[in-house]
Amino acid sequence: MSRKKTLKFLISCALSIFFLYLAFRNVAFKQLITVFKQINYWWTIPFVIITVLGMYIRAIRWRWILKSRYNYPSYHLFPSLMIGFALNSLLPLRAGEFARPFVLSRREKIPYSTVFATVVVERIVDGLTLLICFLIVFLFVKIDPKAELPFGKYVITGEMLTSLTKKLSMITFILLVGVITIIVDKTRRIYELCIERIPLLSQGIKEKLIHILEHFSHGFHSLKNFKYVLMIMLYSLVIWALVGFSLQVMSWGFNDLSLNFFHGMAVTIIICIAIMIPAAPGYWGLYECGGIFALMALGLISQEKGQATALSFSLVIHTLQIVPIVIIGIFYMWKENISLKQIEDLSADQEPSLETRDLP
Repeated sequence: MSRKKTLKFLISCALSIFFLYLAFRNVAFKQLITVFKQINYWWTIPFVIITVLGMYIRAIRWRWILKSRYNYPSYHLFPSLMIGFALNSLLPLRAGEFARPFVLSRREKIPYSTVFATVVVERIVDGLTLLICFLIVFLFVKIDPKAELPFGKYVITGEMLTSLTKKLSMITFILLVGVITIIVDKTRRIYELCIERIPLLSQGIKEKLIHILEHFSHGFHSLKNFKYVLMIMLYSLVIWALVGFSLQVMSWGFNDLSLNFFHGMAVTIIICIAIMIPAAPGYWGLYECGGIFALMALGLISQEKGQATALSFSLVIHTLQIVPIVIIGIFYMWKENISLKQIEDLSADQEPSLETRDLP
């Protein structure tokens, strides 16, 4: 890992530690232990089942994204997907995003950059789906824009949520425009002409960059087919609906907490907005602060007595979303004979040559 990336990683870890401190600061340890003792842990079983089911549906969606170029069954894609998500929770700088296309391209002897482009499509689709869910869910669930959650001298407000939502919308829009211009042959050719005319680059590098662009456009081909786009969006809505439903199910295990489906979706959306801030692997700290703020802003717990319940609920759902995925991902890494060192080297070296070659 380069010095620059090491510095970014250390800063992100510091942010996670800081937000964990804020999450635990106003909660008495004895009170937290009491809440944990009162949880009905039988509800963790359906929660984990729903979580893993949601991951498998992600594999089905990935199949539709790949389908215009490669027609793999979803069970064939599931191991690569689980390895990627597991490593996102274990390694810095979202290394899992590079691991997933690495595993599939190595196994199937297809271009790495083409598969990586489908991961980019996933992120764009997830952003659009969350925005759609945001617009629908908050018709049924109201959040006070003036809601405040104090953490000592620091305060999280509803205005911050609005600001982060606007940033998410802008990032998604920019990525979507970029994808569309790459898909269209004429605009992609303009990009290629611009690359060819860059004076300081050698001809070899120019050819590699153009090659990357072409492979990326192959990864976006599914977006040219209306049926494929419809199926991708449908599965995306199912994926996020399952996440919201899983939170509703887990809330039934808490004496002082009861979420309906729209509450579960609202908490999911707010947590997703909270973890937009770069943080250490697993988003520890940011996730918990987002969960506490969501439950309080939605009026599901009292601000004075409910922080222990909110923190314990956030810790439970966060842990249960990560641990099963990590276990399954590591199992598939063992089956695929992939080491953490390979993935670390891959995420640290993102030169054009890596993205253009067919990985062995």
